[in-house]
Amino acid sequence: MRITYVFRASGTGHSIETLFNAIYDEVNQLPSLTATAVQLPHISRGLRSVWQNLRFLAKQNVGGLVHITGDVYYAALALPRSRTILTFHDCVLLDKHKGNPVRYALFWLLWYYIPIRRAAVITAISEKTRQELIHYVGKVGRKIMVVPNAYAPFFTYQPRRFNQEGPVLLQIGTAPHKNILRLIEAIEHFPCRLIIVGSLSDKMTNRLRARHIAYENYLNLNQTAIMQLYSVCDMVTFVSLYEGFGMPILEANAVGRPVVTSNRSPMTEVGGKAACYVDPTDVSAIREGILKVWHNSEYRAELIRYGLENAQSYTVEKVAAQYEVLYAKLSS
Repeated sequence: MRITYVFRASGTGHSIETLFNAIYDEVNQLPSLTATAVQLPHISRGLRSVWQNLRFLAKQNVGGLVHITGDVYYAALALPRSRTILTFHDCVLLDKHKGNPVRYALFWLLWYYIPIRRAAVITAISEKTRQELIHYVGKVGRKIMVVPNAYAPFFTYQPRRFNQEGPVLLQIGTAPHKNILRLIEAIEHFPCRLIIVGSLSDKMTNRLRARHIAYENYLNLNQTAIMQLYSVCDMVTFVSLYEGFGMPILEANAVGRPVVTSNRSPMTEVGGKAACYVDPTDVSAIREGILKVWHNSEYRAELIRYGLENAQSYTVEKVAAQYEVLYAKLSS
């Protein structure tokens, strides 16, 4: 059985590619499956680029099953409906354009409603995303099933002695919903160092300096470099206001780092017992969660132990096996 994975254009992002490249490699090791990949040539910046990508796909004459890995959900319009699998990661495009009725209607129709109606199988990476999709598209979304993300295999256990005097905190992502400003306020006066991966706005930089936070900032890192940052940190902070999944929780679990995250779905369903949960809108709650992990060695060790166990449920092998079942059902 042949599976063709459809990826968005280079330069759009890397998180989906990291996930499905690992799935691709795993599927290619299965005796019953053969995987190939197609990357769209244009970043989806307007209707012209969308049309060019659809024309490109229509000319590919792909055989077997086709799996759209994410973000470019409209690709389903150019593919055989009976052989197309579509994976949704979030509904951020709809949430982003709520204030613009024309753009909202365009994204709702081309990125969500029509692709969901056309695809034979639709998956969402979390129950949170599945429920959001049902909310936005109605009963047509009830056929969506959950297949979670997997963390990359090179995120492996890296034991480290906790730096009690001045721990290193790792923050992945700087988009507004990552809640960086509240995190900065929460750790004011802490003798710690904050490592931030992602572009900092002027407001963030000014806040860091005004509150005398010792920090490092990194951009455009590959996954090997990000893994290195996990290995040198003492704790991962991920007090996000909105996520489709929450991959840093699993990455922290796999490396053996305690994580402080939001008491919201999907963080709670991904983290299970392997995270310290706080109210992301309450600076005092964020501060107390960090201090609890910092000063309670037994609690910290418990989070690490549960984290290593939790990570075993989200390996590439286990997630690829779930997709293999879906592929077999669709091809039968």
